[in-house]
Amino acid sequence: MLSRENVVREALSALEAQRAANMMEEKRRRAEAAQKSPAVARLLERREQVFFSGMRGAFASPAKAKEVSQNMQQQIAQINAQLRAELMGCGLPETYLQPVYQCPLCRDTGYVGEPVHEQCVCLKRAVMNRLYQSEGLQGLERENFAAFREEIFPDTPIEGRKTSQRTFIRKCREFCEEYADSFAADAGQGVLLCGRSGLGKTFLMNCIAQRVLERGFSVVVISAYKLIETMRRYQFGDEGLEQVQDLLSCDLLCIDDLGSEPMLRGVTVSALYHIINERRNAGKAVVVTTNCDSDLLYEKYDDRIGARLTDPSRMKVIPFVGVDVRRFAAQKG
Repeated sequence: MLSRENVVREALSALEAQRAANMMEEKRRRAEAAQKSPAVARLLERREQVFFSGMRGAFASPAKAKEVSQNMQQQIAQINAQLRAELMGCGLPETYLQPVYQCPLCRDTGYVGEPVHEQCVCLKRAVMNRLYQSEGLQGLERENFAAFREEIFPDTPIEGRKTSQRTFIRKCREFCEEYADSFAADAGQGVLLCGRSGLGKTFLMNCIAQRVLERGFSVVVISAYKLIETMRRYQFGDEGLEQVQDLLSCDLLCIDDLGSEPMLRGVTVSALYHIINERRNAGKAVVVTTNCDSDLLYEKYDDRIGARLTDPSRMKVIPFVGVDVRRFAAQKG
C-alpha cells in the first residue's frame, strides 16, 4: 500500500532526474554542433553575449528596459535564424539546439498554469501508473467503468422479479459511477455491495476505486484476508505501522470479500471494528464487498460492526441478485 503523497514525490523526483538528463542532452548537442561547424559555436557565443548584455542594460536603465528588451529580442531572433541555417548546412535538424523536454506542456516540470499551478497531465499519468503498480491497485487499469460490459449479464427476468439481471446491474453501475464522480473526502458516505459470488460486486468496487483515484483522492484497495493479516502483524509483531496508518487515513478504503477472512480470536472482530469505527468517527468512507447479507453480518460479527456497515445514514446497501455471470458466460460459450 502506497500513499498518494509518496507516489507524487516519487514522480516529481523522476521528473527532476529527467530535467537533469535533458540538460546533459542539450550540452551534448551543443558540443556536437559546435564540432561540426565553428560558425555554430560562434553564433552560440554571440547569442549569450547579446542576452547578458541586454539583461545588464535593462537593470542599469529601468526606464529604457522595454526598448533594451525589444532590441535584444530582435538580435537574438536574427542569430537564431543564422543558427538554423548553419545547422541544416551541416546535416542537423534546424531545431537541434532548442530546449530538450519530454512533455511540451510543462517542459518536464510537472505543473502548468499561471499564476495558479496545476498538475500537468504527464504528472497525473505518472502518478496513476505508479499507483496501478502498487499492491492492491494492479487490477484497476482493467476493471473500471470504461471496461464495464453489461451485455455479459443475462437479459432475462431475475427469478421472482420483473426486471432482468442486465437492467439491475446497469442501475448498480449508474449508482456506483455517480457515487465515484461525486465522492468527497471526509464526507463519510460509503457503500456495501453484498450478494453471492459472480454477480459483479468486486468489479464495481474496483470501478469506484479507479475513478476516485483518478480524481486525485487517496485510495486503498485490500482484501479482508489481507487486512486482518496486516492488523494481526501490527498487533502482535509491531510491524506495518505505515500500512495501518494508510488503512485509517486514506480518503477511501475498499475492503473486498468481507467474510472470507479467518476468524482469529481477539483479532478479526476487534481489528475490523477498530478500522471501521475509527474511519467512521473521522468521516472517512469505506466501500465493502461481501457474500454475507445483512442478517449474516450481524450474526458473524459484533453487532456494532453490522450496525455500522448497514447504517442507512452512512452506507448505501446494494444487495446483488441473479446468477453467477461466469457460469452464464460459460453456458453461452
